[in-house]
Amino acid sequence: MAAIALNFLFAYVFCDVLHIPLFMDTVFTVAITFYCGLLPGLVAAIGYNIISVLTFEIRGYAFDPFAILFAVCGILITLVTWLFARRKEEFRISPVITILYLVLIAMLSSFASIISSGVVDYVRFSLVDLPDRIAPIKNFTDSFVNQHFSLFAACILAQIPVSIMDRLITTFLGFGVYKLMVRFLGKERW
Repeated sequence: MAAIALNFLFAYVFCDVLHIPLFMDTVFTVAITFYCGLLPGLVAAIGYNIISVLTFEIRGYAFDPFAILFAVCGILITLVTWLFARRKEEFRISPVITILYLVLIAMLSSFASIISSGVVDYVRFSLVDLPDRIAPIKNFTDSFVNQHFSLFAACILAQIPVSIMDRLITTFLGFGVYKLMVRFLGKERW
């Protein structure tokens, strides 16, 4: 539950307070996946999206019946992270290997996130024209459509710059939080 609350706080500060056009909502999902394993990571990913959808309503955003589908992104990010996190001994080989693994996690989870969120956006924008909380993605999508890209291609391409930056930052930050958890809370829980 703490990971969900901290993801929410982190995303709120970055998106709503600082207006940084990144999601920043999976730092603690990554950390908890490294520290506790797949199931707690999935709970954090899905729980965050459920709470996020409910709080958007409370905070006055337009109702978006498709927003909960973005939980698929969190699930895929958690699965990719867990596939590597379960073999922690490989992260201890050297700092360079650790960095390479984290970049690989970030790139694979970026790919999964770009495709899944692009498909969700395609469905959303095909059926309803809702304002996007991450305005640059909607702006990129509109720009690609104005350049005669198909809506599907535009939705996928618009995700690339934001998702890659977000995944790199959140993966490295999540791993850093995990290392702090090991230091202050003790050995991993799985």
